[in-house]
Formats: sequence, C-alpha cells, structure tokens
Amino acid sequence: MAVAHLVQRDEGEAISMEGWSKERTLLAKLVQEEGAKITDVARELGKSRSTISLYVNGKYPESEELRETVRNYLRSIGTWEDEQDEAGQAPAVDYITSADELPFIETNDVKRMRYVLKKAATKHKFGIVAGDPGLGKTETLKKYLLTNPGSAIYIRCKSTHTVKSLLQELADALGLPDTGSANQLTRRIVKQLKRTPYFLIFDEADLLKSADKYEALRDIYDEAGNIGVALVGNLALAEMFLDFADMRPELKRLADRAPFHQRLQGPSREEVEQLLERVNLTSAARKVMIQIALNPRKGGLRNCVEILDVLLDMTKGEPITEEMVLHIGQINLTANA
Repeated sequence: MAVAHLVQRDEGEAISMEGWSKERTLLAKLVQEEGAKITDVARELGKSRSTISLYVNGKYPESEELRETVRNYLRSIGTWEDEQDEAGQAPAVDYITSADELPFIETNDVKRMRYVLKKAATKHKFGIVAGDPGLGKTETLKKYLLTNPGSAIYIRCKSTHTVKSLLQELADALGLPDTGSANQLTRRIVKQLKRTPYFLIFDEADLLKSADKYEALRDIYDEAGNIGVALVGNLALAEMFLDFADMRPELKRLADRAPFHQRLQGPSREEVEQLLERVNLTSAARKVMIQIALNPRKGGLRNCVEILDVLLDMTKGEPITEEMVLHIGQINLTANA
C-alpha cells in the first residue's frame, strides 16, 4: 500500500513520499529519521551505497527483487510488519516443521564451488576449494554427485590416513583389491583410471596435512594423465596450496597443476534470509539466527541448520523464540567444542 508521508533530508528539504511503496518508505524513515547509516544499510542489503542513497531519496527505480530484499531486511530488524487481512489476522504462512524441508540455497559460494568442480573435471586439472566449516561444502559435493552419477569417486579424508590407507580407500572405491604395498596400489589404481577415467573428489582434504599424501595423489594424477582431481577442505588447504606453496617445492608441484581454485566467502544476509523464510521465528530469534549463520566463530551456516534441526523437532511449526535459539545454540557449541 502506498503511504503519504514527508521526510526531512539532511539539508532541510522535505521529500514527499506520496505514492511510495511501504518498503521504500520504511527504509527512508530508518535512514532519515532514525539515523541509520546508508553505508551500513547498503552493506546489509548487498547493494552499493549510491544505490541505497538514491533509493531512499526516491530517485532509484523499484523492482520486485529489490522490494523483497528491503522487506526481508526490515523484517529481520523488527521494523516490518506483514499486512493483516480484514479479520485482523496476518496472512497464513506455510511454516516448515522439519530441517529436511529447508531449501537448498544457490549461494554465491555454491556457484563458485560448482564452477571449480566442473572445470577440474572437464579440463582434467586439479581444483581446490577452501572455506570455513559450515559453509555447505559437503552438501554441494553431494548435489554434484547426484547430478553427475557414475562420473566421480568421493573420498572423505581423515586425520588418521597414512599414504597406504588413503590409497587403499581409493582402490576400494574403484572396486579394486586393497592389498599390497603403496607402490602396488598406485600402479593398480592408475591402470584402472586409464581404462575408466573418474573425477576424484577428496573432501576434508586439509586433514591429510603431510606432503607425502598429496604427493601420492599427484603421482596418480600425473600417471593416469586423463583425470581431474578436486581437493575440498577448510582454509588450511588454501594456506598450503595458494598462500605458502612457493616455500615448499613438494606442495608447489601440486599447486602448479591447480589452475581452478576458490576461497569461499560465506553466505550473505540475503541468502540466510532465504533459508529462514518459512521458519516460524520471532523477530528477535530471526536476528540471532542470522548472526549465527554469518559468523564462522559461532558455527556458521552449519550450526544454524543444526540448531534449527533441534528446534523444529521441538516446536513443530510453532513460534521459535530468541531464548530457545540461545539455549540450543549454547548446547550445540559446547557439544562441538
């Protein structure tokens, strides 16, 4: 509904808001009357400062996408109230009751990661994806495997892996005998990959740590000659192969074979809001959940989803309060410490 209102610009000129959308009106009041800084608002909305400055002064054209972005932001800070129907009730929302119903959000990180996987697989190169825990790396890999059936071998790395046990796990995944020495295993694996090339994906690859394990993977890659390899892990992986590889020749040999790499940035506020859109959260609870999802030190997106998993089972679509989020969040962080 359009709202007629006057707001005062900094230089004293009154702006008529007649005909403005509710979204533009409330955001302008937030900036012009309540003192919110345009720079901060623009950052939260994922827009440039100039765009938001023009928008709150009525000089930037609206789109449904922009209105939705502003609306979600205003809702997250408790400024937006949904319109009520004639009976005085807010429109019914089909709230979800299980974390299994949470949507898979195509975040910018997901797109970056998919790009690396596609390029490494098709160009037969090494690809490296690194990011904080809880950014959805493993979930993205699962989606990739589902949409590319039979084309890839997935190995989840462990801190306990030796060179031989890593090769044994790869041999087993290829349907090969896992007996013999490391050299015998390597020859067996290379022979199979020459016959049937697969894209090799090593999740949590930062846990391998020592150069001899990465060298074993590089040897297989070089000798097979027709495969791509993806190393996916935490930021320690980026430090090894992107930041400090020049200081360690044994790592640089692999880094030189990895033209495709990405450091994941974490979700934007808008992406988290999309995830939470159908969760029945109070305004205060929604704000806390967004803070958790955006902060890797609070567990990031993974912790956000784990908290929701517990709370949705408890509430079955009933409102989730800030106190509930803080209580379960503290338990979850303690359990994972």
